[in-house]
Amino acid sequence: MYRALAVTIAAFALLASGCNVWDTVTSRKFRQDPLKATRNLVSPEDAAVVLLADPPRSGDDRAKAMQRLKEPARHGGSQDQQDALVEVLSRAATADPSPVVRFAAAEALGRFQDPRAGQILMVAYQKADGRPERAALAPPVGVVPIGGASAGRLPTRVGLDPSSLAGPVGFAPDVAAALRCRCLESLGRTHTPEAARFLGTVAGTDPEARPDGADDPEVRQAAVRGLGKCRTPEAAGALARVLAAETGKDPALVRGAHDGLVRLTGKRLPPNPQQWNEVVQAGVTIVPEPTALESAIQKAAFWDK
Repeated sequence: MYRALAVTIAAFALLASGCNVWDTVTSRKFRQDPLKATRNLVSPEDAAVVLLADPPRSGDDRAKAMQRLKEPARHGGSQDQQDALVEVLSRAATADPSPVVRFAAAEALGRFQDPRAGQILMVAYQKADGRPERAALAPPVGVVPIGGASAGRLPTRVGLDPSSLAGPVGFAPDVAAALRCRCLESLGRTHTPEAARFLGTVAGTDPEARPDGADDPEVRQAAVRGLGKCRTPEAAGALARVLAAETGKDPALVRGAHDGLVRLTGKRLPPNPQQWNEVVQAGVTIVPEPTALESAIQKAAFWDK
């Protein structure tokens, strides 16, 4: 009876707290200890403590901690804590077996002003397929070739599960694409010339050097959105090139490039490639980030007529 009462009280407290209620109520931890789960939801454990815990916490706990993580360097933390958390996010974004954890890590890195964040996000993009690193040409552990490599016979298995002989696996294509999109949008928030160049390459400004995944239309659109957030002259130049290359071909990329140019420069010009090329060639001045109202007005001025 006490347990039923505790569950009822915890459920009402969770309903009053709003965010993440359903996930918590239906979780195994809530079934095991509803009062503790309620306390953690109302007053979450410090995100840095969760991420630096040894042994590591569950993937679900780490992903939620990453969502609320604040950069130590900008919130009174030490350099040692900054370095440790950047390392944790780097491993999570590039190598964690859970796409949910990778997604959360990439999102967190987009909120960091640490100069290492951009490079990590580029690597995370390139590893978004989730495939493990290919081993050297040596046989798998537990496989003993008979007669050397030239014997022409199948290897003998020594206590090895046949399923372990399968080829490299990774995330489903749609999951990999979603991770790439998250990495690109977060990369734009680092506001560096290197980020702008990488985003421009994915968007298609250099067809000869496009990385894996850049043939996906949604990934290219994410790269353009990232450029629109990357407040550097290099990003404006890349957007102008996308606008010129895609006019008459891909309306979504044209719209995204034009929106980004307006947001970066504050100039309310139509989506005319020649006019925007002239702006870029004359030297771009990046304006402060527009408010939500200003963004809505800009979009209405050109697309909702």
